[in-house]
Amino acid sequence: MQFSTLPNQPIIEKTWWKRFTSQPHQIFFSAAIFFALIVMTLTLFTFVNIGNFDFSLIHGFGLNFGVFTNAFLGFLITVIPKYTSSNVIPKNRYLYAWVVYQLGVLIALFINTFSGKVLISFTLFYFIKIFFETIKTGKAVNKDDSLYINFILIIGATLLFIEASTYTNLSTIIFFSYLLSMVFIIALKMVPAFFFTFTKVSFKTLPKYTKQISILLLILTGISLQFQLNYLTIIISFISSIFFGFIIFKLNILKQVPAILFILIIGLVWFEIAYICLFLESIFITYSFKLAFHIFALGFVTTLLIGFGSRVCLGHAVPAQPIIADSFTELLFLLTQIILLLRIMTSIGFILNSNIYTIFLHLSSTLWILLFILWLFKFGKYLLRIKS
Repeated sequence: MQFSTLPNQPIIEKTWWKRFTSQPHQIFFSAAIFFALIVMTLTLFTFVNIGNFDFSLIHGFGLNFGVFTNAFLGFLITVIPKYTSSNVIPKNRYLYAWVVYQLGVLIALFINTFSGKVLISFTLFYFIKIFFETIKTGKAVNKDDSLYINFILIIGATLLFIEASTYTNLSTIIFFSYLLSMVFIIALKMVPAFFFTFTKVSFKTLPKYTKQISILLLILTGISLQFQLNYLTIIISFISSIFFGFIIFKLNILKQVPAILFILIIGLVWFEIAYICLFLESIFITYSFKLAFHIFALGFVTTLLIGFGSRVCLGHAVPAQPIIADSFTELLFLLTQIILLLRIMTSIGFILNSNIYTIFLHLSSTLWILLFILWLFKFGKYLLRIKS
């Protein structure tokens, strides 16, 4: 072994910008938190008649692409090279695209909806190209999960481009075909792996075409709800409630585990409850103020977003932190469930024709804002890298 005989070299401190942009999840998660606060604040403004905002644009598009897609991209740029045993994606390939993507969201929300959505769509296709190249050069034998994820991203980018080009609101089909499909396929891969690491108990083998059937059912759910095909909704939600209930049971994760794993169980259970609720809604209720929809969005997507986001921030912190949920993090998990329960009460109040539903609606929106402020308070130091 050869040692240098040169005098000690001065330590060159990285600038904050270099620290902040040194890991993809830091910049994308930070953008997701920023838009989570902006979008829900503007949503709350529409509820109390402050300003003149397009609710469907702010709430539907803003959450789908400002919040959740930012979180997806940060996660995928980090894990797809690991999934496929390929080289890490260089910073120069995603940093400028990250800037363009954030500009696209801001343009769509506040300047020109068409231009912003098209810009985001093209940026997503750029990331799809990067992911495909990464998957292609990877040395892993099984690349199916990464290919399915990239396929779902293609669905999201394509539907957004169609939405922009036709000046229609496709947020429902985008939510189910793209967003829910993405989260569920990622969960099918990551959750059993997390549980096996802790319990050393392997999950049961899933049916051969589980991923393909899952994506198909979610796409059909999105189509039935987007175009108000009630009979199709009844059929698909009934089949889905049985199928997904069986798949979640087969994962063999209903065990006593630490809070940071238990929150993932809760998310998957809410997914099943949402489908059962959707089936019952489609038979008995004319309009429920999107009860099942928000169980999917808050119970499943947001719960897993908080769970996965917390794990990634701790595991990739500098220096790395133990991947455990302290009492403050457990409070965040609990607050997420409280927000969901308040949103459920909103729909129940609406169904019962009680004006009290507006109180629950405003309170759940306000607590959502508080949730992400508190999450940023806890994990912002790992994302923003203020200190070297």
